[in-house]
Amino acid sequence: MKVLGNKFREARKNQRLSQTVLAAGICTQATVSKIENKNRCESLDIFYSLCSKLNVKVNDYLADNTEQELESLLEQVEELCNLFNYKEAYERLNNYPVDLEGMATDLAVKYFYYKGTTSAIGMENFEDALANLNQAESINRKSDFYSILIINSIAVTYILSEGLEKSQPYFEKTYQMLQEYPKNKLSANAAILYYRLAKYYSKIKAYQKSIQLCDKGIQLCKEASSNSCLDLLLYEKAYNEYFLNGTKEWYKIAYYFTDFINHEEMMKYIKQDIAKYKVEL
Repeated sequence: MKVLGNKFREARKNQRLSQTVLAAGICTQATVSKIENKNRCESLDIFYSLCSKLNVKVNDYLADNTEQELESLLEQVEELCNLFNYKEAYERLNNYPVDLEGMATDLAVKYFYYKGTTSAIGMENFEDALANLNQAESINRKSDFYSILIINSIAVTYILSEGLEKSQPYFEKTYQMLQEYPKNKLSANAAILYYRLAKYYSKIKAYQKSIQLCDKGIQLCKEASSNSCLDLLLYEKAYNEYFLNGTKEWYKIAYYFTDFINHEEMMKYIKQDIAKYKVEL
């Protein structure tokens, strides 16, 4: 992304920090040099951290606000996806003119990830979905949380378009990557991964493993004080508890929580199961 290198250099010198000292614990000295001399920073996260260390506002050092607008849009898209509104999320992205040339790599990765995910789930355009997700994977230069999300969305795309067999290696890879990812770095956003994995293992009748994944997702939501995907996890746990143990209690929990947060789309599925399995509320 484009930044105001000269202004950034002045802020650093005002703090009497060398490039090396400023970069310590955040990035390399070469990254700071590139910011100041070439007006470029490839990571929005790094630039935020550097500005924070200098006690300056990030917005005052960006060359334009295009990337901020896209970041805001992607946050809206994420929220719509959490509410199952994948089609609307796709339309929001598709109607937004994006110039990816010169954009920070991490932001471009997010854009292609959400474009691919919403293309698959919202529009059932699986060819475009895979093209966007493969693009996200190819430009992502680091092993981070989005690496897992991308692989998982490829798995979801294949299960929707070609079935369980084609998706299986990607779900297994998602599971392995999630197991190896530092738990102290997991945010509430990881709840969607636990839900999708739980749903996959439920489809292959690995009910106990599905329940364990639901429990991990629910615990993550609790620790993060987040409701993100919590209703999905409660419903998936209820379904698997019923098929593994014949218990219906979790359907009640899923019903009352989903009713409380007013997630109408999820409530349709819960009510169907409650009627089908004769659950008394």
